[in-house]
Amino acid sequence: MSSVPLSDYVPHLTFSIYWPSKDKFLLYEDRYDDWTVFAVEDGSFYYEIDGEKGTAAFGDLVFCPAESVFRRVVITPLTFYHLRLHWSDLSGKAADPGTLSGFFGKISLQNTSRLSANYEKMRRACLLDHTRRIRLLNHYMQDLWLHYAEELEAALGETSGFARLKQPDPAMTKAAMLIQKHAFHPFDLKEIAAALGFSPVRFTQKFKADFGVNPLQYLTSLRLERAKSLLLETNMTLDQIAECIGYQNGYYLSRIFMKHLNLTPSVYRRTHRV
Repeated sequence: MSSVPLSDYVPHLTFSIYWPSKDKFLLYEDRYDDWTVFAVEDGSFYYEIDGEKGTAAFGDLVFCPAESVFRRVVITPLTFYHLRLHWSDLSGKAADPGTLSGFFGKISLQNTSRLSANYEKMRRACLLDHTRRIRLLNHYMQDLWLHYAEELEAALGETSGFARLKQPDPAMTKAAMLIQKHAFHPFDLKEIAAALGFSPVRFTQKFKADFGVNPLQYLTSLRLERAKSLLLETNMTLDQIAECIGYQNGYYLSRIFMKHLNLTPSVYRRTHRV
């Protein structure tokens, strides 16, 4: 996206449908006139959009730009909201398509309790007539978007669990936002260092000086929090969870889990699930 804060863009819903426990998509690929969002309440699916591919599960929303090819395959029975929308700025003026051209694919929300509350309200709204349903779902969609924008723009704020040691360098604040944005896709931290004009060593030094943790530690903390949420909120296998958060496989995720939490994912799921 452009350098304009995400919270300066406003989604406006034009269509919605709620799909409970869908075993497969009717079409492997489709193309829509409006922006399309699949907001996952349960289950998981694989997607490809304009070269980006991945797996989405609870806590994820997948955005597909208008007129783009959206390929998708259900992995586990999928309960989701199929939403279509257009964008405006805060004044209500239609957003320039160019400013949105770089934004698509999966976003992941950390505050799943807020997300679950929204989904519960959205389910109730789906029982209403079309006019009231769209009006209420538009409100909840905007709250989900604001929810994501707040989390992304906070980057290493109070909710991260890491205290800022000083007022961070603007470049390091941008780095934290980029790590949070791409955390659940396979990517190399060297790419962020290069994009900001730093060597990997210098990038690590500056990031740790500002935030008290190095970039890899921050990335790992985000992925582990997401893994814990999926272990408790879904019945996904470890391999499926690993793919959702950017790791190669469940074996590698299990090693990371043991190293940082001193217990296996299966023990965590068994002892923390209500």
